[in-house]
Amino acid sequence: MDEDRNDELLYADEEPNISVLQQTYETTVNDLDEWLQQRQLDYNARRNLWAGKSNDFRKHAVNSETGSVFPFENAADHEVYDIDDHIRSNKVMIMNALRRASINATPVGHDDTERAALTSQYMRWQLNTKMKEFYAEAELAIDNLLEKSIMVTYVYWDHKEQKTKETIDINQVVTLVGDEAVFMSGEADEVLVKYFVEQYSITEDVARTAIDEVRLEGESTFIATKKIRNQPRTRTLMPDEDVFFPPNTIDPANAPYVFLDVQMNTEDVVSRGEQEGWNKEFIEAAIELAQSTQQDSYNYNIRTREKYLEDLNDKESIRITYMYRRLVDKDGVPGIYCTIFARGIEELYGKHELLDYNHGKMPFVATPLERTSRRFYSARSYPEVGASSQQIVKAEMDASLDNLSMRSLPPLTHPPGKKPEKWGPGVQVSVFRPDQYKYADTPDSNPDSYAMREEVRKMASKYFGRADQEADPIEIQNKQQDLIARSFEHFTEVFSQIYSLCQQFGDDEEYFQVIGVNQMQKYTKGDPAEQYAFWTDFDVTTQDPGNMVKRVEGVATLAQQLGLVGQFDSAKLFQIGAGALMPGAANQFLLATQQGQEKAIEEERQAISQLVAGVPPNVRQNDAHQLKHQVFQEWKAQPDVQQMLSQNEALATRAENYERQRVHQLQQQQNAQTGRLGGQDTGFGKTTDL
Repeated sequence: MDEDRNDELLYADEEPNISVLQQTYETTVNDLDEWLQQRQLDYNARRNLWAGKSNDFRKHAVNSETGSVFPFENAADHEVYDIDDHIRSNKVMIMNALRRASINATPVGHDDTERAALTSQYMRWQLNTKMKEFYAEAELAIDNLLEKSIMVTYVYWDHKEQKTKETIDINQVVTLVGDEAVFMSGEADEVLVKYFVEQYSITEDVARTAIDEVRLEGESTFIATKKIRNQPRTRTLMPDEDVFFPPNTIDPANAPYVFLDVQMNTEDVVSRGEQEGWNKEFIEAAIELAQSTQQDSYNYNIRTREKYLEDLNDKESIRITYMYRRLVDKDGVPGIYCTIFARGIEELYGKHELLDYNHGKMPFVATPLERTSRRFYSARSYPEVGASSQQIVKAEMDASLDNLSMRSLPPLTHPPGKKPEKWGPGVQVSVFRPDQYKYADTPDSNPDSYAMREEVRKMASKYFGRADQEADPIEIQNKQQDLIARSFEHFTEVFSQIYSLCQQFGDDEEYFQVIGVNQMQKYTKGDPAEQYAFWTDFDVTTQDPGNMVKRVEGVATLAQQLGLVGQFDSAKLFQIGAGALMPGAANQFLLATQQGQEKAIEEERQAISQLVAGVPPNVRQNDAHQLKHQVFQEWKAQPDVQQMLSQNEALATRAENYERQRVHQLQQQQNAQTGRLGGQDTGFGKTTDL
């Protein structure tokens, strides 16, 4: 059997040995039992689930397996969401970085800047417009990374068709041909057949029959196939429910096999089976199994989600397994093969074929939260690391609440058989011996309890890279940047697979429309076998607006000191600074160059109008002085204006004073430039704007 298993996991064959594949599945999941149980503990720790928990957050003996509780009945038993808070905080940080990051493409083995820029543009369109599920799936993947220590993204091409009734009449056909006589003669039939086959995804026989019916009866109705979806898609897989790698996996990208479980109801089995071309006997067996059994989802059914799994089974569902294997065919050529089977269905399989993705990779991108050993499954999760500190905080909080309860209403002592009828504020109790009626002594409050809770929380915050007043900001930034970089490594590989699928299956017309390249111009999006290397940029310090503005100011000052003002785009620098203060709003108040010039000219014309009207304007310190001075000189050069100035002394004085202010500002700019250069600017090498 071991020899059969080895052969089945190494060499491709036309008929897979389903019993061997099923046994491999069982062995893989069983060997991951310890890791899966830890994920159960993580799930419980994050969501504050424990045995005997009650809805009123109190301990009750009736809910306890032992029939007793500590320290007393109705003691505090509250939830503490420190782990969940750290997960949510870092998940939000990574998602903000992902949405704001720049996506860049570089073709491997090529030096083509233009193609790379257009490819980046195309990918941004895919993620933000076409693949509407991407960011929702990315958020779930990051959540898995932090809670379950691993995130896995399934990247695939989604091609779905649907049967519809189509009716065509003689007017539509004549429009295509251009002349009714030509259509009636049958001269254009071959062209029309080819068009209908491509347009409606029908056979040539159906197309010819439709054309004849239109010619004889004026119209024809037939069953056509339309594309509903034809695009790349991503789906986040739960590493403890949906996808399983071999336990000894080091690099998941090179894993010898991967199991993907998909929960389907009977309708899904039928539709997916027809779409993917499953074996009909397997489809019938899967439907029968789903309807007649309560199929367990996993061997490790210890999860508190048992009700969830029961609900799935109540819907007549079945788990279909897609097994992806790296195999070598009889000619010694390696490839990735996909075999579809189900537990409980012996010998039969849905489909067995070579995966046709030209990128040559498994359709999974998997990333661990950390690398503490070479084993992929050795990564620790946030709940695994943070459970202890959260438990300390919970114990201290419950103890403080219990102490408060004891001090608010201490136990009462009284003589045997003489319990007072009432007890409380203002109640009068007559006694023979006062010392027999009193509150019992209660423990003093612990002043160190709050300090301990805060100290434990600070330790956890430092570990998970969360800033507080006492934390080293450089250390926190490094941890945050490392977490973002690890996540980006995952998504850049996702981008690479997405684009490779677009190269192979994508619509060229859609590609040209997105990138804005003239369709008549020769432009290629690359061979499907060519791979692009994608990378993303994001600096975690840009999340601090104050720090970002200081950095922008520093760049501007440095440029002035080095005399490089004319060598960088000040508008873009402003956009970066404004974007840090008001993310997403910078483009709304940043004028284009031409628009800014028009605004400056209009402002100078208004200033001239004020001069003529007797209102002397003042020149602003930071302004488009050169352009406005040019407009003012052109106004003064007009003959009628010169005559008016010579006849109106007050106007001439106002104009002279206004121009003197402008010239002073121009001189100030020149002085600043001279100070940087150490002499007068020669102007050599400069060009004049036309």
